[in-house]
Amino acid sequence: MDRVQKPHVALLPFPALGHYIPLLELSRLVASQHLTVSYVTTPANVPRLQDFVDEAVNCGIDLRLLVLPTPHVEGLPEGLESTDDCPPESHGSIFALANKLQQSFDAWMELQFQQQGVAAPPVCVVFDSFMGWARQSAEKFSISCVEFNPFGAFGNSGTNSTARSVMQRVLEKEGEDCVVLSLDLPKPLRFKRNEIDQDYWNVDEMNPIAKFILPMLQIVGKGGSGLILNTFEELETTYLQHLRKLTGKPVWAVGPLLLTSYFGGACNKVSTRGKMADIAADELVQWLDSQSAGSVVYVSFGSVVKLCKEQTKALARALEGSQQPFIWAIRVRESGSSGNAEYLPEGFLERTKGRGVVIWGWAPQLLILSHPSVGAFMSHCGWNSVLESLSLGVPIAGWPMFGDQFFSMRVLAEMGAGIQLCEHLGGVPDEEKVGVVLRQVLSGDKGKEMRTAAQKAKEMARKAVGDGGSSKVHVQGFVSEMRRLLKMRQEQSSLP
Repeated sequence: MDRVQKPHVALLPFPALGHYIPLLELSRLVASQHLTVSYVTTPANVPRLQDFVDEAVNCGIDLRLLVLPTPHVEGLPEGLESTDDCPPESHGSIFALANKLQQSFDAWMELQFQQQGVAAPPVCVVFDSFMGWARQSAEKFSISCVEFNPFGAFGNSGTNSTARSVMQRVLEKEGEDCVVLSLDLPKPLRFKRNEIDQDYWNVDEMNPIAKFILPMLQIVGKGGSGLILNTFEELETTYLQHLRKLTGKPVWAVGPLLLTSYFGGACNKVSTRGKMADIAADELVQWLDSQSAGSVVYVSFGSVVKLCKEQTKALARALEGSQQPFIWAIRVRESGSSGNAEYLPEGFLERTKGRGVVIWGWAPQLLILSHPSVGAFMSHCGWNSVLESLSLGVPIAGWPMFGDQFFSMRVLAEMGAGIQLCEHLGGVPDEEKVGVVLRQVLSGDKGKEMRTAAQKAKEMARKAVGDGGSSKVHVQGFVSEMRRLLKMRQEQSSLP
């Protein structure tokens, strides 16, 4: 097939690392099926993406970056164009930046239809749910659009129900501490009141981020040709079927996307996924090799959450008291005059030397979780991290903090692969409870059951992405739809 005859798809991610990574993997996966993929970004984010794209191109994959100019946004520091680079108080500016990209994206689309270049104009825009304006752009150019949502199927269903309940002011309460979600769900779900973001409770006085997110969440899967999710059939069968019934559209479960690197692409480097790690891979592997199998707890709370001093010190005391070897990737809110060390109890690094590894910043998560010495993952339960851990057979000690993370924790608990040890963005770990939970997960009967459940998920994930597996079939289904759209365009253009 000639290059210009390949279906061309534009991928539009929200500027946050947790959104970039799965959509990057999706772009490689789709482009490897003889499609052209244009991956949209802004200048400051190019360095973290370029190596991935170069490796794909070297493997014969037609993946290119579409770099749109950075729009002016009041209050956004220059050169910071992703939520993981900005302080929390600037996150609202990232949402504003995301919205302002529509004008330059539409200008690029206009150019594609005016001149036939190396690739034909896109037949479809795959857009992150947080970039909902893509629906309007697709309609303007009479092309298809498909939504990609970074949550799992249960998380999608739960956040959609929450958003619609809040916006319609029908959120059900049961006593002082319980919330019942039932709108557009196969069965009612009960959560503690503080597991629903506090910013959502007062519709009239919500902060700018909540005002942006809630309307977006209540139209998940609507207004497009289908929905792509980073999950797999065997993990979330019930809620995938529910979303198909709710939307009346295809829901392609193509995950675990974040494990394509690990599952064997020679084009991917497991240790450098996302960002350059703040520790040498060889140094980390050498330390892991020196630990007993299944004895290490890996601690990380994603690319957005930054702990305050009280939280960090409490967790440090808990890890020290647990006597378990650990790797801790720490992101703190701000460094003081004495640097990051003031976040830790005095003497902590000396007392845990040899037993613990502290990484200030980005850690090579796949490399760590795939090592046999790692027996537990203390996580915020972001969906990317949940999928990585399950697909590598590592049980989770969860600290869900906001958004869909409470729904992800529920998935883990119900399948027996996770246990909760803390909660809320403002929660402070109970030092004794953390020690008890870690010992349970790493060595007790409860831990044995959790490891069995996680290993079962690992095998299901491997089968899903393998030949004939459910996720591979769904990828092929999406690709077939793109080819059908291209064929329709060619037939229409040949009409007199």
